[in-house]
Amino acid sequence: MEKDIFYRVDKRMGKYKTYLHKPPHLFIDKAYYIITSHCVENIRPFYNNEYKKTVCETLFCAFEKLHNWDIVAYVVLDNHYHILVKAGKSEELPDIIASAHKFSSRKINKIEDKVGRQIWYEYWDTVITSPSSFYARFNYIHYNPVKHGYVKRMEDYLFSSYRKYAEIDKRKLDQIQKKYPFDKLKIREI
Repeated sequence: MEKDIFYRVDKRMGKYKTYLHKPPHLFIDKAYYIITSHCVENIRPFYNNEYKKTVCETLFCAFEKLHNWDIVAYVVLDNHYHILVKAGKSEELPDIIASAHKFSSRKINKIEDKVGRQIWYEYWDTVITSPSSFYARFNYIHYNPVKHGYVKRMEDYLFSSYRKYAEIDKRKLDQIQKKYPFDKLKIREI
């Protein structure tokens, strides 16, 4: 995590688009975003490790390999995911999400022999506007498997970036968690 990653975000810096039947999106190049996506009707299609791995792979491929965005933190659960990313060209976001969702759905539907089943619902994105917001969301992402009862300790969950950060500097990670608790966040994002 870089020291000078934050800057003042102003809506005038980017394009704000609204879509029919979808949440509005603010597009700002090089900004940090938290993105969440849920499955249709809260079905739980990623109930095994192979399917969660498929979602992780398609997210990394779509964001990092194909579009040069950086995934800073992530977690994939049975019916949703959260990712914290640094944008490249921000207006590519809808296409990146569509690509990741399409390929993960196709692969899982093929394995289960379910032709045309819709898996993903809408996604929500928020531009991060401060260090406290960034780190609180970073912590929220990593705590999510504990919150939903998958594991008792964050380091025990396989489909999260927490283990990677803990291997590098667990003490610093603990300090970040203490200083920026996700449940105390009171910042109005754009």
